[in-house]
Amino acid sequence: MGLSTVVISVVHGVLWGIILGAASTGLTLLWGVMKVVNVAHGEILLIGSYLIVILYAFLGLSPYIGLLASLALGLITGLAIYWGMLHKLVGKVEKVTLKIEMSTLLIMFALSVALSNSYYHFIGSEPKGLGLWHFGLKSSIDIGSVVVRTNSILAAIVAVIIVAALHLLLTRTTLGKSIRAVMQDAQAASLVGINPVRIKMLTTMIAIGVTTLSGFLIVLHETAIIPGTALIYTPLAFVIVVLGGLGNVLGSFIGGIIIGLIYGLSKAIIALTFNPLASAPLALSTAFIVLILVLLFKPEGLFGR
Repeated sequence: MGLSTVVISVVHGVLWGIILGAASTGLTLLWGVMKVVNVAHGEILLIGSYLIVILYAFLGLSPYIGLLASLALGLITGLAIYWGMLHKLVGKVEKVTLKIEMSTLLIMFALSVALSNSYYHFIGSEPKGLGLWHFGLKSSIDIGSVVVRTNSILAAIVAVIIVAALHLLLTRTTLGKSIRAVMQDAQAASLVGINPVRIKMLTTMIAIGVTTLSGFLIVLHETAIIPGTALIYTPLAFVIVVLGGLGNVLGSFIGGIIIGLIYGLSKAIIALTFNPLASAPLALSTAFIVLILVLLFKPEGLFGR
């Protein structure tokens, strides 16, 4: 019974960690390249999640179509956020100071509150999800003593594809090399013909697009979402980005898996030795203990430079 509980918790923790890692890549890109502290990350994730649910529930459109729609909406949203909120702060700035970085935190906090209140007002606080929709022929599969939802498996597969595609974009394309050049030194990048304003605009579009796209992962894994779901994913994304290193997409992905594994193990240990009802919230708190340790002993992150 004890070993079975540990195995189940670890498997589910790793699956969630893969999803968390992919869902955090938009944050690491925006924070690493532009020094924008996006505390509205969770609410932006829910833009994609709610769009997919609305298209499925009211128009009968497949969640796969919603997946593409969430990406398109995210790119447009990113464009609007850049020109409407960020350009005057970071667009033409060669070196982002701490004061400017804190200004981005405040402006994104305002966006977070506005989005959260909008969700409560226009969508409501009731849980929303895809109902009985599931990936494959069955809603779950048995792997020994472990029962895994097929939707979570699909979310993990899509998460790996998102991370791989973003990594290839950043490492194998001219645009990706320009993004990394601006991240390292915007002034030097401009001297070799790179337009930092254009790159920052495109970076914002990609980062927000990947974030809303990751809303697909969240709505599959959580089965049902509420506006408060953002309050789980925003702080965890910051933990993962700090753990993986700012601007490091693969680092964030691996960081997500590490956090998921720690969560799974902690949950199993707490359930077996203390109180099963308290295992989930207490296990979640271990992620923030990890954040404290990383900031104390390796503030650049495990994969930072």
